[in-house]
Amino acid sequence: MNKLKLNYTSLSFLPILVCIPLGYQLINNIHLGGFKLFQEFLISAFNPKIDNEIIITVINRLNETILIGFFSWLVSISFGAIFGIISSNIFCKIFNIPNFFSRVIRFFLTIIRSIHEVVWGILLMQIYGINFSIGIIAICIPYIAVNSKVFAEQLETIDYKSFESINQINAPKFSSLLTLIWNPIINTFKNFGIYRLECSIRSTVILGLFGIGGIGTSIFLSFQALNFRELWTYLWSLAILIILSGIIFKKIKFNTTNKILSIFFIAVFFITILFSFSYFLYFIFNNNFENFNSVSSLLKSSSDLGLFDFLKLILETIILSLLSTGIAISLPPLVIGIFNNNSSKIFIKIFAFLLRLIPTPLILLTLLTFNNPSLSLAALTLGLHNAGITSKLLFTNLDNQDKRNYIAMKSLGISKKTSWLLGLFSQQAKSYLAYCTYRSDIIIRETAIVGVIGSVGLGWQLQESLSSFAWQEVTIVLIAYSSIAIVGELINGKIKNSLT
Repeated sequence: MNKLKLNYTSLSFLPILVCIPLGYQLINNIHLGGFKLFQEFLISAFNPKIDNEIIITVINRLNETILIGFFSWLVSISFGAIFGIISSNIFCKIFNIPNFFSRVIRFFLTIIRSIHEVVWGILLMQIYGINFSIGIIAICIPYIAVNSKVFAEQLETIDYKSFESINQINAPKFSSLLTLIWNPIINTFKNFGIYRLECSIRSTVILGLFGIGGIGTSIFLSFQALNFRELWTYLWSLAILIILSGIIFKKIKFNTTNKILSIFFIAVFFITILFSFSYFLYFIFNNNFENFNSVSSLLKSSSDLGLFDFLKLILETIILSLLSTGIAISLPPLVIGIFNNNSSKIFIKIFAFLLRLIPTPLILLTLLTFNNPSLSLAALTLGLHNAGITSKLLFTNLDNQDKRNYIAMKSLGISKKTSWLLGLFSQQAKSYLAYCTYRSDIIIRETAIVGVIGSVGLGWQLQESLSSFAWQEVTIVLIAYSSIAIVGELINGKIKNSLT
């Protein structure tokens, strides 16, 4: 057993080797001209702009962000529950539906889940133009698929004996389904659904950088004007929103046996479904396509994308994913292990929070002030952002872990770093790697964000093709991008199963 733990521990640090080629290219591409701007950006964090005008703007922008994020979350969690139910095996068993039905739905959801919400947003903006509703729809499309996967996985944990017991009394099928799935659905909502609201708000901010609205738009405009004091005012206000929402979510308690609460949930659920359908129909029939008037335009458009260039873009996207994943996996345990004291941990937690807070495109744009666009810079940006997320999980697990082995090793005179490595982290390495495999799925989809800004991979080609209305190229790029994400998800699923 100790040997296995050591292997998992070693695997957690091994990916840091990607920093060798990455660092070499970054050093070669560095230029000193933008260091003054970067210094001003950092200093402005301690001196944000505060006056009556910007406070009013912050409030209005935060209201837009909360509105888009909340409705995106509400719709995606509701439809996610529906698709999660109808794609589960328990649904097919109760209604005697062939398993082929659920497999088709899962395959369809896998495809739309494989494309990041920013890609959906850019695509829909190109078709419909900039619209407040585009942000909600762009977030909902992949989020529904992600949520449905989680709900379906939880429904698979239902004891088959419970199904047989209910089936024997010949109860109505709908009542049987509701009886079996109610507690798993509510528990999933408690444990996962609330977290998705924070994710929805973050996605709204990122889409705002591309013009959707909300505080993300103000952040991007401030960066374009190099008004860093104003930019940090928006960032700190966003930080306050995220912190307060986290505190509120922790205080919320759900009682699955409360009848009034159950009726409230069902009412909100059906109202959301009906409102979403009506609004979607209104949106479709009251918005004209701006640049995609008919399906024939897709067939008439030509593609100048050569096979060699296309394969190069695919390879860049795969390498970008691997480099970013390597940083996200190995950087947190390496930094925490080296700087293993209370004051350093506080600094690391603050830095990790800033990496999670600052949108990925903004991190990349800031780094571009003193470094040329490259695959390494895009990988560093994406890796650092996700390292901030994986470090939060690692800190939480380490803080909740039994520390008797760590204390015992220190009392035997073993160094503090070795005691931390073998007495604490080695017990978390397996579960940490399992989470990182899930995180790598997200990293693959997020390559589109840094690709658009950093001139690398399929994300950049998608932006170029959309700008020239080359819809055939757009289709090819989306298929390739989706295929990479799906294959990556399958591989990561196999790895995760071996770790659990």
